[in-house]
Amino acid sequence: MDDYQEADGVGIKRVMSQIEQLIQGLLASHERRLSNPMQVRAIRSRNMSQASADIPHMVPELRPASPDPTPNAPNLNPKTLRPQTSQISVPSAVQPTHSRQVTPSDEGSAHGDNTFRLHVGWVKRQEEQGSYRMTKSFNNMRSYSWNFVVATQREGGQKLCPPDWKGLWVAAAFALILFDCISIPLLAFSVREPWAIDLIRVVFWTLSMPSFLRMSGGLCSFKGAAEVVLEITLVILVFVGLVQAENLSTRTQFVFRGPELLRLRHAPALYHLGAFPRFLVRWNRGELRRLEVRAAANLIITLMVCFVGVHLLTCTWFAAGRVPDGWATDEGLLEQPVWEQYRRTLEFALSRIPPSKTTDNIMLTTQMERGIALTATAMALLFGSIFTSIVTNDMSDIRRVRRQQGEADCQLSDFLETFPVSWSLERQLKDYLKQTVKRVSLPTKHEMHSLLPDLLYAQLCCQAFSAVVGRHQMFSSLMAKYPAFQHDLCVKSLTNWTVAPNEVLFSGGLSCQSMLFVAYNFVLYKANGFVSAAERSNPGNARTWSIHRHNTFTPIVGSKQLAMIVPAKPKSKKQTGGDGPSPVLRVTPGHWMCEACLWTPWTYLGQAVAGTSTSLLCLSHSQLLSISAGHSDISAELVIHARLFLNALNDTPDEQLNDVATIL
Repeated sequence: MDDYQEADGVGIKRVMSQIEQLIQGLLASHERRLSNPMQVRAIRSRNMSQASADIPHMVPELRPASPDPTPNAPNLNPKTLRPQTSQISVPSAVQPTHSRQVTPSDEGSAHGDNTFRLHVGWVKRQEEQGSYRMTKSFNNMRSYSWNFVVATQREGGQKLCPPDWKGLWVAAAFALILFDCISIPLLAFSVREPWAIDLIRVVFWTLSMPSFLRMSGGLCSFKGAAEVVLEITLVILVFVGLVQAENLSTRTQFVFRGPELLRLRHAPALYHLGAFPRFLVRWNRGELRRLEVRAAANLIITLMVCFVGVHLLTCTWFAAGRVPDGWATDEGLLEQPVWEQYRRTLEFALSRIPPSKTTDNIMLTTQMERGIALTATAMALLFGSIFTSIVTNDMSDIRRVRRQQGEADCQLSDFLETFPVSWSLERQLKDYLKQTVKRVSLPTKHEMHSLLPDLLYAQLCCQAFSAVVGRHQMFSSLMAKYPAFQHDLCVKSLTNWTVAPNEVLFSGGLSCQSMLFVAYNFVLYKANGFVSAAERSNPGNARTWSIHRHNTFTPIVGSKQLAMIVPAKPKSKKQTGGDGPSPVLRVTPGHWMCEACLWTPWTYLGQAVAGTSTSLLCLSHSQLLSISAGHSDISAELVIHARLFLNALNDTPDEQLNDVATIL
C-alpha cells in the first residue's frame, strides 16, 4: 500500500510540473502576441486551424508537418517552452509595437524605453530559480490565489468594528459588582430590588464561571477549585433569595446577599483582563501626557472608593442604630421616609469621623456604635495618608518632566536675549521644544533584544510586527505558509522608526530605499507637491487612506490582463481629485508607502509628513532578498509577485502614480 501511495505521489508531482510548464508557456506566448503585430503560428491541419480560430486559447496537439514551401515557424509546444530561453524571430520588415509588460525573457533587454524594471537582485534570483516547480506533496499543498479587487479611496470616517466581547464582559462584571456594593447595604433601610435584577445576576455569574476558572488556573489547581466552589455557593445563595424573597426578613436577605461583596476580590484581575492599562498607554503616548492621565485615573479611582466607603459606613450606622437603645431610635428616624433616613444618617456618620470626636464616640450608648465610630476614624486616617501619598508622587513626577521643559525654555530664552531673532522664528523654536518633550522615545529592536532572551525577543517581534505587515496580502500569505519567513522578516529585516511630530519623512525626487508601514498614528502625504503648514495644523481635513477589513488595495489601475479578469470601475471626479491640485492624504495605521522600491528602482513622487508620535516599520529590498535566499519556494513566489507588480505599474498612467497607491 505504501508503494502505491508513493507511486501516486510521484505521478501527481509529475502532472503538476507539466501543468505548470504549460501555463508558463501560454503566458509567455500570450505576452509575445500582445507585443508583436505578426502572429507566429505553428503548422496545423485544416481541422485544427478551424478549431483554434474559434477558441484562440486552445493548445493544439503537435502533428507531423506536411511539406510547405513557406519557412517553418518555430515550435511553440508549451510543454517544451522555456520562457527564460525562448527566442522568436520577427521579420525585419515588420517593426514590433511597444509593450510595457515585463516578461522573463526581456528582463535583461535594453533600458531605453520608459518602463519600470526589476532590481538586479531579483533578476539574478529569477535566473537562479529558473522555472518555478511545485515541490510540495499533494497532501501538504495549499491553494493560493491572488484576490484582484478594484481599490477605492475612503473619504474619511471608519466603519464600526466588531464588538470586543471580552471588554463588554469585563464592563458588565464591573457594573454588577459596583451595583451590588450600593444595593446590598441598602437592605439596612429595608430597600429591596425587583426580582428581575436577581435573575440577571444568577444568569450572568453562572455564565461567567468558566472565565473565572481560567483566571484562577483551572480545576487542576487548588485556587481554581476553591474559586469554583465559592462561585457556585454565591449563585445558589442568590437563587434561594430570589425564590424565597417574599418569605425572608430583611436580616435573612442580608445573610443571603451579603457574601456577594466577596466578588470585590476580582476587581484587580478584571482591571488587567480588560486591558485598561494598555488602553491608557496606547492612547496617551508621551511621558508628560501619560503621567497626567495616570494622576487623573488615580484621582477618579480614589473618589469612587471614597464614595463606596462612605455609603457602606452610612448603611452600617443605620443598621447599628435600629436597636432599641440605638441612636436612630432615639432620634426618631424609624418613622421617617427612606431618603430622609439616609440623609440624616449620612450627616451623623460624617460627624463621627474626625479624631476630635473620639471622646464623644467613646460615650455612645451601645458597644457596636463605639466600635463603628473608632474603626471609621482609623480607616479615614489610613485612607487619607494613602491618598496624600499617591497624589504627592504623581505631582512630583509631573513637576519633574515640566522642569525639564522649563530648563530648555530658559536656555533658549538666554540665547535669544544675546542673539535676538524674529517673533515667528522664536515661537517656532518654542513649539518645537514643547513637542520634543511630548515625543515618545520608543526603544529600538536592538534595545529590546538586550533586555529579553532570544526566544521571548523573537516572539515579541513576530507577534508585534506581523499584525502590521500582515495587512499586506502577499506578506500575509507568505507568513501563513512559511513560519521561517515570518521569523526572518520580523526579527531580521523589519526595523522600527519613531519620528518627531511634523517631521518630513521624504520629499519628491529623492531615491527611495525602504518600504514604510504605518504602525501608529498617521502620515500626511501629498503627491507632486508639499504639505503646507496649514494642512499640517489641520490633519483631520485630509482624506483618509486606509485599509478596510484587513484587505489589500488591489489594484488601483490594473494591467491589461487583470482588466480582463476584473474590469475596473470608472472613478468619479471626487475620487480622482478632478483637475485641481493633488489632495492631502491621511495614511492611517495598517497601510504602507513606497512598495515599488522593493521590486524596482524608485524615486519619491511626493512629500510625506509625520503626525504626532508616529511610528513606522521599514523594509528594504536588500533585506528581503537576504531573507529569501536559500528558500526556492519563497523566492519563486516573490519573483512572480514582482513581475505582476511591474506589469500593473507599467500600465498605470503617469498622472496616477504616487507613493501610497497599492498596485497589487
